[in-house]
Amino acid sequence: MGKSKRGKAIKGIVNWRGTCPVCNRPRVKLVWQKGPGKDAIKICKACYGNINRK
Repeated sequence: MGKSKRGKAIKGIVNWRGTCPVCNRPRVKLVWQKGPGKDAIKICKACYGNINRK
């Protein structure tokens, strides 16, 4: 059974779904950040995992 509050915090963010600028995957969640501060770009979970795997 689905939960009514699942994803509520993510869906409150503007432009939370789109094309990842790193891997060019369309229609993915862009919630994770690459880079510090205001210069950070939003990337997908797969690219964030690949960057932080090292």
